Amino acid sequence: MIYGMYLSAQGADANSVRLDVLSNNMANANTTSFKRDVPIFRMNPPFDAQQGGLNAPLPGDLENHTGGISLETIRTDFEPGSFITTDGDLDLAIQGQGFFQVGSGQDYFLTRNGSFSIDPDGLLVTADQGLPVLSVDEKEIEIPDGTTRIEFSTDGILTPFNANGQSLGSIAQVAVVMPSSLDELVKNGIGLYSTEGRITGVNDTVNIKQGTLEASGTNSIEEMMELVTTSRMFESNINMIKLQDDSLGRLLQSMPRR
Repeated sequence: MIYGMYLSAQGADANSVRLDVLSNNMANANTTSFKRDVPIFRMNPPFDAQQGGLNAPLPGDLENHTGGISLETIRTDFEPGSFITTDGDLDLAIQGQGFFQVGSGQDYFLTRNGSFSIDPDGLLVTADQGLPVLSVDEKEIEIPDGTTRIEFSTDGILTPFNANGQSLGSIAQVAVVMPSSLDELVKNGIGLYSTEGRITGVNDTVNIKQGTLEASGTNSIEEMMELVTTSRMFESNINMIKLQDDSLGRLLQSMPRR
């Protein structure tokens, strides 16, 4: 294969992956607490060097060339997003690092999306999926009958009030946890993450803001600019493949036939 065509094909493949990631980031620009993904690429050595050609000098100036790029991994940027004021009693945002723990049975997840609601059974659940929100002792949180208003302290202690404005007493503390490493988190969609590693409570070191939600970590303008740039790079790679293919065809046609 022509070396330049090989490099152009690798570039097209890399930019195709980058386009997919950027498009997903853009699609979630308004998704509560969404964390953008960042593709990481590695530069490969020349093909001959990679195949053991280092025992002898590479032909021509190939030692000064790269072997193209390929995808190393796709990482999630967990930088905290900005805050959106909703004034909802059951809307919470974590200032700083940390995740709410939600789920039931063996299916436990972590999430930064603090949009909660109360289900027909009186449990505090996630508004989107209906997953129970867990307390620091990993139990579901049941809201007492007659509750008309709920207050959350900065460390997640939940206190319900009745119609007369009387406190019904603190009933639970919403769990805020951290995994042993953010790299261990796996996206499960709709703002949920799973991990097989160890998680620890961090309620004492965070500040929970009631009546607030965390905005998406996607900057629409920056992502759009990167989308345009990547699209043009992809197009250039495809054009280079076509150019080299045409050049090879003309070369073969010019060769004398026997």
